[in-house]
Amino acid sequence: MIVDATLGPRSIQAPISFSAAGDNIVVAGVAGMYVKVLQFFLVLDGTSILTFKSNASLISGPMSMLANGSIVLDYIQLPLQTVSPGDNFVINSSNAVNVGGVIWYILAP
Repeated sequence: MIVDATLGPRSIQAPISFSAAGDNIVVAGVAGMYVKVLQFFLVLDGTSILTFKSNASLISGPMSMLANGSIVLDYIQLPLQTVSPGDNFVINSSNAVNVGGVIWYILAP
């Protein structure tokens, strides 16, 4: 297999799946590395307010979501990036609702 190194590091794909209110770690941080979220989609089965965070630091403002609502982050070469190396990428949900989807990210120094 030939890998095109000009595209940078290979992305990692992982499921998004949680149902708890509060902070939910979607991508665990790695010491010395930024989490760079390239793309994702998610769907909620209930009403909630979502906020994206880098550990406790806000990356987004609150986003009101209705039941069966979805969010799509298309790949546009401007990733959501954690604030500090080693931080987790977190999605905070104001209510205990099922959230499911998939995320693509890279870990980079």
